[in-house]
Amino acid sequence: MSTFWQLIKTMQGWHSDGKDAALATLIRSSGSTPLPVGEMMAVSSSLDIQGAVSRGCVESAVLENAQDVIKKGKPSISHFGFNEESAFEVGLTCGGEIDVLITPFLRTPESEAFFDTVLSGASGEKAFSLLQPVDAAALGKKMLWTEEKVLYSDLPEDCTPSFPIPFYSENKAAFRIEEIPLANGKTLHVFISTFQPASRLVIVGAGEIAITLTKIAKMLHFHVIVIDPRSMFATPVRFPEADVILPRWPQDCLPALQLQSKDALAVISHDEKIDLPALQLGLENHAGYIGLLGSTKTRQSRFDALEKAGWSKADLAQIHAPIGLSIGSKKADEIALSIMGEIIQEKNSKRSA
Repeated sequence: MSTFWQLIKTMQGWHSDGKDAALATLIRSSGSTPLPVGEMMAVSSSLDIQGAVSRGCVESAVLENAQDVIKKGKPSISHFGFNEESAFEVGLTCGGEIDVLITPFLRTPESEAFFDTVLSGASGEKAFSLLQPVDAAALGKKMLWTEEKVLYSDLPEDCTPSFPIPFYSENKAAFRIEEIPLANGKTLHVFISTFQPASRLVIVGAGEIAITLTKIAKMLHFHVIVIDPRSMFATPVRFPEADVILPRWPQDCLPALQLQSKDALAVISHDEKIDLPALQLGLENHAGYIGLLGSTKTRQSRFDALEKAGWSKADLAQIHAPIGLSIGSKKADEIALSIMGEIIQEKNSKRSA
């Protein structure tokens, strides 16, 4: 899946190449559908695409419809469903139905202002939301905002929402259609997409496994931090994809990172002096995932030391040890894959709980 930021960067690049663009957003679905509501796909006037709104079922039709949207400069909502009458007509073979909002992003100052806002003011450490009206009166208009303020809006005056607008919470889906009150007392149906900052993967130990783990994590849009006091290992040459490299002891840098429940901590140094402080700080900060590399003997040694330091067996049960899904491999690349698989499994299980 392409992130919203990647799609915006891509469309901005198309503009630089002299191409217009459109953004397709999956705003409604019913029945069995390939992808969840909120998925996006960017299309250029030269038939370039990035992202998807299904798994190949309707992308060709969206590409065609987007060309019409770009040519006319007018947004549209396309409906796709299962068609029993013609096997050659584009539709969802799984039997579901979806609606896709296609918004033009022509080479205009307004589009560039929107792109710049997303890539600067709306790409930091705070969550932000994108509002796209689905009513005809304001179709194709947009607003970006955080809980504190509006970052961008091209909504007409008579479609301006009453602020603050309900933001994402545990009781509200991150991607949803909602009827919101307007400043003039009326209401407007909108599709709201809330984008959270990237989850962080903190890797303690800069060995061979960490190199591949960093590459896989970046492919999955994690913010990757590599920590290892052995400075000959923790280098930009070995970790060109890492967002942050800290050649320091975990106890000297982990506290400042303030690990949270959405963060993952992979302790893979295989050195007790490095492992133990990292594990303790992960437990203290309630990191969402904590994994420890090593054999059953290594695991028991680390756990004995942690128990002596005051941690209970219930605390230690939070640590995935040995780290990674059981795929029967001893190769560094495959171990890295198993670790990332377990992190995603844990993340998804908490999301669906």
